[in-house]
Amino acid sequence: MKLLLESAHGEYEVDVELTERVEPVDGKVHVSGRIQPHEAVVALLRNGVRVVKLGGISLRLAEVDPWGGVLVRGVRV
Repeated sequence: MKLLLESAHGEYEVDVELTERVEPVDGKVHVSGRIQPHEAVVALLRNGVRVVKLGGISLRLAEVDPWGGVLVRGVRV
């Protein structure tokens, strides 16, 4: 799906696959997924940006995968 990624350095429309699950230990909804390869998002991560909003959810940019996508993780509040 296409979502708007927002950071202090700009906004980007990205293709992303997200999954959500309720963690029984803490009772919170954990979100994880992968942003399809996007040069600007990879540049954000390499320049130290970690926290972004993706579709209104605050997520952390985790790492670049071997195919150039960016893995994301977070907790829905």
